[in-house]
This record gives sequence, C-alpha cells and structure tokens, in this order.
Amino acid sequence: MEALDILARCYPFHQIDRQEVAALEPRMKTCEFKRGQTLLKRSAKQSDQLSYLISGSVELRRSFFDRVIVQAGSDAALQPLDYLLLSDGGQIVAQDDCVVVQIGRDLIDRSLAANAPNDYNVASLHETDLTDEYLVSDGNVAVDWMSRFLQSPLAQNLPALSIQQVLARLVTIDAVKGDAIVRRGSAGDALYIVLRGMAYVQTDAQGVYKGREISLMPGDYFGEESLVADTPRNATVLMESDGAVARLDRDAFDELIRPHVISEADDALMERSLLADADEKLVVIDVRFPVEFRRDGLPHSINIPISLLRARLHLLDKQRVHLITHHGGRRSELAVFLLRQAGFNAHLMASAEHRFGHVAAFDRGA
Repeated sequence: MEALDILARCYPFHQIDRQEVAALEPRMKTCEFKRGQTLLKRSAKQSDQLSYLISGSVELRRSFFDRVIVQAGSDAALQPLDYLLLSDGGQIVAQDDCVVVQIGRDLIDRSLAANAPNDYNVASLHETDLTDEYLVSDGNVAVDWMSRFLQSPLAQNLPALSIQQVLARLVTIDAVKGDAIVRRGSAGDALYIVLRGMAYVQTDAQGVYKGREISLMPGDYFGEESLVADTPRNATVLMESDGAVARLDRDAFDELIRPHVISEADDALMERSLLADADEKLVVIDVRFPVEFRRDGLPHSINIPISLLRARLHLLDKQRVHLITHHGGRRSELAVFLLRQAGFNAHLMASAEHRFGHVAAFDRGA
C-alpha cells in the first residue's frame, strides 16, 4: 500500500518497526477531501486522532495574509497535520483533492511503548542465605525461587498483603525443554515467574541485542512490561531445561501490582510540582520525543525520551522525587514503572483535568 510507504516515513512511525506499522493498517481511517473542504480547525480540546497527508496538498491558514501550502511527501507533511495548528492556530483546507489517513493517538502511543528498548535486566542478588523451604533444582541449578523473587525490584514495590495475594493467584505450569512460554508479537496477557529449571530470552536478530540469548533462573520474572504498556511481546522466552513457571494473568496483575508500580502523584506532589523550578528535591520529566516536547512541554520539565531513559538512569539522582508528565500516555506509565523498578521515587502526574489543571503550568497540553 502506497499510503503505508508514505506513513512509514512520517513522525513518529519512522521510530516503529515497519511490520508493526503495517499491523496498524486495519485500524486506520482513510478520508478523501475535495478542493476547498476544511480538514482541521484549531480546537481547545485535543483530538483523539492524528491526521497524516498522504496525497495532494493543503493550505495552512493562520490568518488572511498568512497562508502556507503543504504538499504530501514534503518535510512539513512528515508530521501530523494537527501539529501545524498547535502553535498559531488557524485551519487546514484542501488545496486540491487530497487523501488523509487518521489513526488514534492511543494506538500510536502503544506502538511507541512497545518499541522502547528492553534490556531484560532480571533480579541480580548478592550473597543470600537460601533456606530449604521452596528449594528447587533441575540437577544443575539449585535456587530458592521465592526468596529470589521477594528480593526483586517488582516485589520490593509491593506491600506485604499484595505479595501474599499475588502468590495465592499464581498458577503453576510444567514445561519441558524447548517449550515457548511467550512468543514475540503475541498478546501480553500475563506475568511469568520461573519456578524450576532454566529459561532464556531469545531477542530479535534485528533489534538492539542482535539475537543475543539472556538466561533466566528460578525467581526471575518476565512479561511485565507488555502488561504495563499494553503492547505485544517484544521477545520470545523458551525453556532451556525441563522445569516450571508460574503465571499471573492480566486481571490479577492490574488489581494487585499495577497500582503500586505505576504510582500516581497525590495532591501534595501535584502542588509541589507547581514550584518545580525552585524545589531542588523534585524533578519533572517528559518522556516524549523532542518534537512533541517542544510543542507543549510543561515549564521547568526536562525531556528524556522513553527510548533513552534506561541509558540515562545513572544521571538521575535517587534522592529526588521524579514526576513523569501524563503527556506520553502509555510511554509515561512505562517510564514510572522502569524508574520504580530501578529504585527511584517516581510518580505519574495527573492530567489537565486535575484540580490544579486551571494553573497555567498544566494548561498548555489541554
């Protein structure tokens, strides 16, 4: 489809795997406009859709005297038409017959979150006294899976009652060497914990890890990021030996884990954020791409795209409170999760509908 070829060059699809762009095609809406028809108008309410010019040309009318022609395929058309209206307002009118593709912001957000680099860092424990209770072995490796899991970053973010409820909701699945527990591209429907035996992550040969295999041992968990970001699996996990895994389904994850690993800022933190420029113990982070951040980033916030967040964790101060703006949608939620897993005090900021939304600092993205 020619439209997909054009769309693949547009922002932010140029950051997404070509096959995943094609997978979005059934959920795209193609609209045809005749010369003189209005495509978009500046609105106080942000649309749930983004529009891309696929063929023809349009006129951006900021005023009677300020008019700019945008041709499909030009640099100006490699961004959503909606972005052209954000700074100066106005309207966009078809200069000749043209075709526009519309796609939901949430769908784009999920795809961006799914393409964020995943380093598969599993819990790495130091010297630990392992008890005989829950001791498991495959003949080569003996590990107390529960002790290892309880000391993992995920469990450390959960209150004792939630941990007890998680353990009670786990379903044990026996597996043999070579079994695929999850496959790349499949739906993220559960969190898994290795109970017995060894497993390994088979990364994408074309991805950042070049097909490298990453070992998982009892107590290690996987699959949580696809649940947080609501994205397909980005790797395959296979059993390296006979063993067993525990499965926690999405409903249980959303009920028992999500509220603690994606902590939302309370009123006190939201009020503190209004003085972020003067509060040395607080930092506001926007995880969108720079072009998005420049458009409507909050005052006194810093821009660290989600794709770079892991690589820059060492630059952040764990003594500070980190607030992630809501603008990134799924990417923002994933950022809070990653920061909290890394031991940071991180929270998701409320949206513009919050009771502080009338303040100018929170009104720019509305």
